[in-house]
Amino acid sequence: MPKQPPLDKFEQDVLDESVPIQQLLRLVIVLGGRAFSEPLRSWARNELQGYPSPDAPLPTYRTISAPLQADSHSRFWQGRNETISALDLPDIAHDLISEQLPVTFSVGKIQNLIAGQDPHTPLKLGLPGSAELARLMTSERSGHGVVVERIYWSVHASALHDILEQVRNRLLEFVAELRATMEPGGQEPTVGQVHQAVQTINITVGDYSPVHVIAPHRRSAPVSFPTRPRHRWWLQR
Repeated sequence: MPKQPPLDKFEQDVLDESVPIQQLLRLVIVLGGRAFSEPLRSWARNELQGYPSPDAPLPTYRTISAPLQADSHSRFWQGRNETISALDLPDIAHDLISEQLPVTFSVGKIQNLIAGQDPHTPLKLGLPGSAELARLMTSERSGHGVVVERIYWSVHASALHDILEQVRNRLLEFVAELRATMEPGGQEPTVGQVHQAVQTINITVGDYSPVHVIAPHRRSAPVSFPTRPRHRWWLQR
């Protein structure tokens, strides 16, 4: 049986939902290195490792809507999963926290969070400095005897799953663009073709600015598409 061309195999794996996204992104990092595409490598690396900080530019698909909720109690009652407004938070948090949640952690952590999660039971993701904010809110409500125990974003697993789908869809767009720019039957894209494909996958950051690629001078140089050495780059299935 003839060996399957590497680009064909990559396309097949992108379409195969059983292939973890981490495997695909590791291969993209190798390809980005061979094609001198730092934006491609940087995007894949951030998706694998998590974005460095909440202040780092995030692709727009990684900001999701999630209501703020709180658990609290007094002598006479106990409240759980109570939806609150961002204006209910202490003043120091008004410009920092809203119902828009930047999801900065890695695709691996996203997969772990939603694995086995009841789709009807939202995840509770803590706010930055949530313990201090809870104490301040308790202090502000001390005259009413209310103790704020915990503040968090209430996130449905489907919203996190959508992030993974966005990553996989961009990989599919990347492969499709490579196919469109290569000669019929070709299997080795050039550096210029890889750079052109990166610009079509529409990776934009929080201010809706696109990722721009500056190609090196060797535009016509062929890029050998990475093979799949399981012992090094790919997880065992």
